[in-house]
Amino acid sequence: MVNLSSIFIENLAELGYIGALLAGFIGSSTLFIAIFPAFITIPIIGSQLNPLIVGLVAGLGAGVGQYLHYYIGSGARTIFSRKKKVNVDLSKENTSVWTKRIKKYGVVLIFIFAATPLTPDDILWIPLGIMKYPKIPALTAAIAGKIVLNLFYAYAGAIGFNIIN
Repeated sequence: MVNLSSIFIENLAELGYIGALLAGFIGSSTLFIAIFPAFITIPIIGSQLNPLIVGLVAGLGAGVGQYLHYYIGSGARTIFSRKKKVNVDLSKENTSVWTKRIKKYGVVLIFIFAATPLTPDDILWIPLGIMKYPKIPALTAAIAGKIVLNLFYAYAGAIGFNIIN
């Protein structure tokens, strides 16, 4: 039986740094379930190439891939606002407390969610899109957090494979 995941991961590694970018993007752009998880692909690529560059490039791809979920929330807001049967009250009275909190701590929250492997970032991005959180600070925090996470993965792969060999 052919394992498509292993074939895909091997091909990403052969693509070099472009493969790291694609691995980060594809791994983060899927909703709720990572098809090709970074904790598997990035250590393999990081063991074969410069782990610093792999972490930076994969983090960039992962940050942009995760950011796509913002547009799911933005689209949901548009759909909900057009439907008469769905009552999503996005009035200022109902969102002002959360809006103030998110504006104050949003970038830090995005960074923490992006840099932590245990949390699905999707649960954060969709509400950010619904509430029209500013795009540039959100994308910047996501990329920074994903770079930190992918640097960890890439160096873990480089150091780990050296120990094994």
